[in-house]
Amino acid sequence: MVKRLVIVFLVISSVAKAQDIHFSQWMFSPLNLNPGETGAYEGDYRVVGNYRSQWGAVMEKQYKTFGMSYDQNFSIYGKSLSAGLQFNNDRSSIGNLMQNKLMFSLGSKKQVKKNYYSIGVQAGMLHKGLDPNEFSYPNQWDNSIGEFNGQGGLSNMESFTKFNDYSMDVNIGVGWARKVNDKFFPELGAAFFHLNTPEESFLNDSASFSLRQVYNAKLNYTINEKYSFSPNVLWMHQNNAQEVVVGALLFMKIKEKKAKVNEVFGGANMRAGFNRNYDALNLIMGARREEWQVGLSYDVNVSSLSSLTHYRGAFELSVIYIPQSTEPKIYNVPCDRY
Repeated sequence: MVKRLVIVFLVISSVAKAQDIHFSQWMFSPLNLNPGETGAYEGDYRVVGNYRSQWGAVMEKQYKTFGMSYDQNFSIYGKSLSAGLQFNNDRSSIGNLMQNKLMFSLGSKKQVKKNYYSIGVQAGMLHKGLDPNEFSYPNQWDNSIGEFNGQGGLSNMESFTKFNDYSMDVNIGVGWARKVNDKFFPELGAAFFHLNTPEESFLNDSASFSLRQVYNAKLNYTINEKYSFSPNVLWMHQNNAQEVVVGALLFMKIKEKKAKVNEVFGGANMRAGFNRNYDALNLIMGARREEWQVGLSYDVNVSSLSSLTHYRGAFELSVIYIPQSTEPKIYNVPCDRY
């Protein structure tokens, strides 16, 4: 029981600070990864949904994160542009602490020979809210019963100035990819979040979202007509915190006519940091059928808390829908001139 209280205290301390959400399936959450990913797909438009549930091993109520995005390509005066809308909701089991994010994206892409360049910006609103009555405070410890007694009339002695906080946020990102040949297709990305360092405050003091840097690299390697391999790496840095995710996915195409899916994939990522031990092993699997792709993953906790969590971590679901393009293709047909 003491260990569980310690874990709860640590979690409260972490969520009380201004920080961002994250998904283990970061490669399937494009607008959360990089604003430069806006419009980076082939099709009419793209709808992405992400869901994450964690900390169920040590708490009665799990931490839940939900994300949804929509982006679409268009052209103005011959320039390839893209726009998107993104919404995230992150809800804590402690104090009903909730964070919402609504962002608008605008991107542009350009191809130069075999190189593909992209840039995107995001701007929107951050909202954070809490219910202070759901917390227990040191001043509410009741020696007569040996536990916290917030419902028994003991004041928390805290001076909350508000229970909801709103702020504006601005992000930017760039991307590069190159079709080396029919087998190699490397991709690089760099994004910078909270350029305006938005602030949040529930008490008399305030905390700010520090600049978060995100760098990612991925290599799409086609082994043969059936198999392809994609190693990837992600590095994030914010304040004194940093995270490194290294892994790979193996894709297998299914060409049987009676098959219910066109492609299946599976792999794993290891999440750690330069100055800390391993955190979690992310096991990923999924399938694609025509315009739909579904991914499932589970985080196996391998940190120092594994003895308490029994290696149980987080469950994630990702869904991507990209309908085929309905724009008519233009063909240049040679003919004689008269």
